[in-house]
Amino acid sequence: MLDQIKIKNIKKIMLCLMAHRCATKSQIVEDTELSTSTVSACINSLLKLKLLVSDGMKDSSGGRRSTIYRLNHAYGCFIGLVLSPEKIDGVIVDCEVKVIKRFSLPIENGAFIINAVTEILDKEISETTNVLGIGIGVSAEMDYKEQVVISAPQLKWEFVHLKEIIERQHMIFTYVDHPVNAAAVCEGMVGKACGQKNYIYVGENSGGKIALVLDGRVCRGAGNTMGEISEDHIMNLMCPEALRFLGVSQLLVSYQSPAFKDKVCACAQGFSGEIVCIEQTRDTYPIGMAAVAQRQWFESIYFML
Repeated sequence: MLDQIKIKNIKKIMLCLMAHRCATKSQIVEDTELSTSTVSACINSLLKLKLLVSDGMKDSSGGRRSTIYRLNHAYGCFIGLVLSPEKIDGVIVDCEVKVIKRFSLPIENGAFIINAVTEILDKEISETTNVLGIGIGVSAEMDYKEQVVISAPQLKWEFVHLKEIIERQHMIFTYVDHPVNAAAVCEGMVGKACGQKNYIYVGENSGGKIALVLDGRVCRGAGNTMGEISEDHIMNLMCPEALRFLGVSQLLVSYQSPAFKDKVCACAQGFSGEIVCIEQTRDTYPIGMAAVAQRQWFESIYFML
């Protein structure tokens, strides 16, 4: 069983490789700020676990050539689901967050959504080799630490122990969060916010939810409701004064329509930071859930064993 300190160091290395796809030992040392000996020990452990593979050698101007490492995309995969009253959208991604499969399940009027979730998971897990983790996105007030959905009015849920229900049935690590939070974290892991510690993620048609990331962590507030605001007032937060007050260095705009993108960018004119526009697709939130499930899996008992 791996110890807690080693787990934290391994997580840093795994996230580094997720962000850069591949890197040498010296590049990992520079990116993670871990010592060379620590990185070497963790890389050896990851190679033994077959989570890491060597990917050739990097040419050097002098001395020995450096080995290039990358995640073993074939080690296993992660499922990302996003729930709504009308349907469940999902993806399966490999360890490099590349989409292997997309799927969707319509929800019949009056059907129990928990039953639909277990039905679709039964199907996808039976058809997929080595599912390591499941991420489920729910627009809800929740006890984040206990992973309990306190209230999800759209789904007619109150105090649903979703993580416990899924893990008991499938014996696979499960992580629950708001899909907008997950999409924001995913952008920091492998997307447009790589290397950024302080940013805001604004998504079109996100149900009046934005994500604020400070010091690399999502600000959650009481009941995981930080960032919930009526869509009519989202633009009020996009003024340069508000962005400077929050201390963000980047504004991510996930848009479906050019009109929304233009509106947010116009409101934020004068913002000294960088505005990055990302086209939002049906996969955006499910991929986010799969990616953060992988990130959390690194710290779970399922990985430690």
